[in-house]
Amino acid sequence: MADMSLADGIDLLQRRARIVKALLVAGLALVIAQLFGEMGEYSGAIDLADPDPSPLVRLYSIALLMMILVTIATIVLFAMWIYRAAANVAAADVAGFDYTPGWAVGWYFIPFANLVKPFTAMRQIWNASHGGTGNELDQGNGLLTVWWATWLISNIANNIATRLQLGATSIEELQTGLMFGMVGSVVSVALYPAALQLVTRITAAQQERLTAANIFA
Repeated sequence: MADMSLADGIDLLQRRARIVKALLVAGLALVIAQLFGEMGEYSGAIDLADPDPSPLVRLYSIALLMMILVTIATIVLFAMWIYRAAANVAAADVAGFDYTPGWAVGWYFIPFANLVKPFTAMRQIWNASHGGTGNELDQGNGLLTVWWATWLISNIANNIATRLQLGATSIEELQTGLMFGMVGSVVSVALYPAALQLVTRITAAQQERLTAANIFA
């Protein structure tokens, strides 16, 4: 795909965006179900360790499994979408764009740097897609800020929740883990719509710039 034309690149971006958006909608529905399940666990109404689970417990268990599968698929496809969005910007030779497509994705996997660099890469992709060049690529945007803040908070909360629940030696530790899990789920209810808007608007902006023969001419 290294020599893919820009028109083909934007067409590929649109195809990937449709899949990512479907996964984000599914993820939103599942995280809401997960939140209610976590509330049930916290209150004692749901016990996943029950040897004779009720239909509600079975349904919650299925939702958790589906959440894992959808999350993995979303991470993979979202990374592929980011790669293509960055590749399109690079192919358009936008002045001031500092990221290769590989590093626009790769920074997510570098400890500590992944707290900042993925955000700055996405900010440049956003601004370049909307016609920015040079110093304009580093200008802020409210949607980007919401997306990144909710991404960080939900991931931190969910990581803490997982560690506490897996290593729990008392009911109190398990309850604390559930509380962090609920925080992660609540924040994710905002994260999914923000990510959906991000994908929709960047994809549309690249298509509009191409057809308008502006920076993507």
